[in-house]
Amino acid sequence: MTEIIICRANEVLKKVSEQDAAGTPVSAVLSIEHPGAALDKNGSAPRLAAHGHVDIAQKILVFWDSEQVVKDGPDLKQVKEGMEFIMEHAATGPVIIHCHAGKARSTAMALGAFALLHPEKPENELIDMLLAIRPQAAPNILVMEMVDQLAGRNGKLLQAVLDHPVISAQRAQAESNRRDMMRERPEWFARMHPEKAPPGSIPPKP
Repeated sequence: MTEIIICRANEVLKKVSEQDAAGTPVSAVLSIEHPGAALDKNGSAPRLAAHGHVDIAQKILVFWDSEQVVKDGPDLKQVKEGMEFIMEHAATGPVIIHCHAGKARSTAMALGAFALLHPEKPENELIDMLLAIRPQAAPNILVMEMVDQLAGRNGKLLQAVLDHPVISAQRAQAESNRRDMMRERPEWFARMHPEKAPPGSIPPKP
């Protein structure tokens, strides 16, 4: 069975080492990072080759964790490329999928991959598979629309995510946390989530 690993950006190198130690080396890493993120800074993806992992295929997608259509938000071209990358490497070893927090963009991509890898499984079983490996999953709904389309699920996978009580609760909690941050620490929120910040609210860098 294909192994999909979902994690945070700052956990990727540790996960690679753990898989090596277990004798099941990672075949590929799909990274999703923030637009404009400086290398090795918050929101960026680790470059595996720079850390000596030249034998692991890596693809880096660049888009915000936005659930509305915004500049540099999720787009079908990149999501399709990411899905194709996962499918290309899934048969040769574990595939890591990560975004900044390993909760929204990456889990949506992983759920799309499960739908392609297991076309015989109903949608709720696919969600169970996702929660088994990433209990905190709160898939990005805009990415879900795209992976549903690419997997040929005709809206059923997207609807299953929207209807799932655990996923819905976790998405609601994530949105509540964002609202609290925006209210209590607006400058930090604007830097952490520029795709969600009101226009003109991002303060200039010192």
